[in-house]
Amino acid sequence: ALVLFVCKMMPRAEAPQVAGDQGDGEEAEPEGIFKTSKRKARDCMCLAPLWLTLVVLASVGVMLWYFLGYRTEVTVSQVYAGSLRVLNRHFSEDLARRESSIFRSESAKAQGMLRELITSTRLGTHYNSSSVYAFGEGPLTCFFWFVLKIPEHLQPTLSPEMVRVLLVEELLTAANASAPVSYVAEYEVDPEGLVILEASVTDIVALNSTLGCYRYSYVGQGQALRLKGPDYLSSSCLWHLQGPQEHMLKVRLEWTLAECRDRLAMYDAAGPLEKRLITSVYGCSRQEPVLEVLASGAVVAVVWKKGLHSYVDPFALSVQPVAFQACKVNLSLEDRLDAQGALSTPYFPSYYSPSTHCSWHLTVPSLDYGLALWFDAYALRRQKYGLPCTQGQWTIQNRRLCGLRTLQPYAERIPVVATAGITINFTSQSSLTGPGVRVHYSLYNQSDPCPGEFLCSVNGLCVPACDGIKDCPNGLDERNCVCRATFQCQEDSTCISMSRVCDRKPDCLNSSDEAQCQEAVPCGTFTFQCEDRSCVRKPNPQCDGHLDCRDGSDERHCDCGLQGPSSRIVGGAVSSEGEWPWQASLQVRGRHICGGALIADRWVITAAHCFQEDSMASPALWTVFLGKVRQNARWAGEVSFKVSRLLLHPYHEEDSHDYDVALLQLDHPVVRSATVRPVCLPARSHFFEPGQYCWITGWGAQREGGKRSRGSGRGGGWGTTSGSSSL
Repeated sequence: ALVLFVCKMMPRAEAPQVAGDQGDGEEAEPEGIFKTSKRKARDCMCLAPLWLTLVVLASVGVMLWYFLGYRTEVTVSQVYAGSLRVLNRHFSEDLARRESSIFRSESAKAQGMLRELITSTRLGTHYNSSSVYAFGEGPLTCFFWFVLKIPEHLQPTLSPEMVRVLLVEELLTAANASAPVSYVAEYEVDPEGLVILEASVTDIVALNSTLGCYRYSYVGQGQALRLKGPDYLSSSCLWHLQGPQEHMLKVRLEWTLAECRDRLAMYDAAGPLEKRLITSVYGCSRQEPVLEVLASGAVVAVVWKKGLHSYVDPFALSVQPVAFQACKVNLSLEDRLDAQGALSTPYFPSYYSPSTHCSWHLTVPSLDYGLALWFDAYALRRQKYGLPCTQGQWTIQNRRLCGLRTLQPYAERIPVVATAGITINFTSQSSLTGPGVRVHYSLYNQSDPCPGEFLCSVNGLCVPACDGIKDCPNGLDERNCVCRATFQCQEDSTCISMSRVCDRKPDCLNSSDEAQCQEAVPCGTFTFQCEDRSCVRKPNPQCDGHLDCRDGSDERHCDCGLQGPSSRIVGGAVSSEGEWPWQASLQVRGRHICGGALIADRWVITAAHCFQEDSMASPALWTVFLGKVRQNARWAGEVSFKVSRLLLHPYHEEDSHDYDVALLQLDHPVVRSATVRPVCLPARSHFFEPGQYCWITGWGAQREGGKRSRGSGRGGGWGTTSGSSSL
């Protein structure tokens, strides 16, 4: 528009001259018009730089106005949750019921006080909304949340700690002001009792979804309170639990049904704040039928989410306050190599609290020794720098390690290089915790950590070397073996069978295989440990008719593994009554499910996978039959038992089938007879010779995918079969 205006103004100044020249004749008119057009073009061309400059300046101005003045800065919603104590008000039962008129009236007043408090600070320009959703015991405790709309660049500066500082400063200023402040006049707020936590919009949505089934309970010192179950007309419920100051709350959860789909989450706060989650459990867990969870303080929230509809509570909840327990130890170890004690988190085996910090200092008697820490189903691993340890952080000799739940044993070996000893620190880096941690400690000889065995660097354990079995995960215990699973003669490294050691017949050139057979030797891979903890060199000396241990313990308890008078039947044939008197049939409602073996008067060993289904996990379902031959007929010598306890190996993993073993405790002891006797359990050092025959018994198929064996006795029912196999 500016360019057109300039171009139109310039020709009008020359118009009289052009009009005066037209009186000479008709032919002058075209020439005058042509000259005027040329002047216009020439004048516009002369002003082109000015026009371009004006256009550029105008464009820059518009852009500056848009980006600096017109554009609105991006804001974000910052959510906070917390609590404050009102010293001049007291809690009443009506304030615990959200549907009461007293609650609605008091919450409206408290919410107004909270709004005035926030808007009185420099946070006021960012205030968006707030709510007081619950009250608690003591001087009246108000639990609230509020939302600030803040510019995105200010978000990192308004941490919960900074917001608390601003609010506390305002409370102190208002308390000392000469003119009374409205919210201070009605509510005397304790600045020291103000708690501010980080929250999110999702947290508020989750909180509001539970307020239709809100349960508040205060538990006093020395009390244990059993909580009322959930309302199954609601989809979720919230138990808001509070205890005395200077205490921690311990929540106990016990699953009462074998199967359910309910979910329970416990929070280290008064509401379901995701960043304050302690643990979440689901579906009547058989791995943890009972668990105890510690909060960091006197407030905890438990949120229930309904699974399947049920008229019976699938769980029982209780809560009690406990005192803070010190987790600091200074120990001096004795000059011996066996286990000397254990260290654990407070209130083990309860879940350790989010505020756990333990410091253990151990001093060794000599620099010849190192310190060994022995863990059960827990290991230590290095973590990348900057990443948190979600299952406990360990600091040992300036090394940062992270805890990790495993299904294996583990040992951490710490070399000692100074007489000052070793300090071990354990801390919880987040609110998300786990089962309490216990570690046993002992010394080890730094020059010979595993006498007679191999030190596995992967897990710190001492494992047998060159026994034909890869005990170390990386298989290094079976590398570079001259005599694998055999005895090596000292004279010429000849390998002989282990069964020929201490058999009173020299096989090595200098009879080294028969040396030290009548005296105690250092314990090792193939040595047998007697009850007096001494070891003998003879392989498999148990119940062979010769006294090898000085205390005679190798010939004790030999009344196991004895068969009846009938002979064995080889090749997968039907067995005779009393041939396998330890064979057990595990049944559910009259149906054979799994086999087992009697190992003691009240214990049967079987496979853990038999109980992996939730419907099979209850001991009350099972009946154990001993002395049974056919499944569809009773025999005079068979007896039955109910199961009082079921123990699965804690390391059992369904996918890998590792540690697939379980124990059943019978409801009463067995009476031994010709058809009911226990089988022998081999010693830990028992050596199974390659090529040795073993016997497999049970009710089942004789080959993979084949049909079940059919007995030849009366009724043609299922019968016990036996077969031999070469190792």
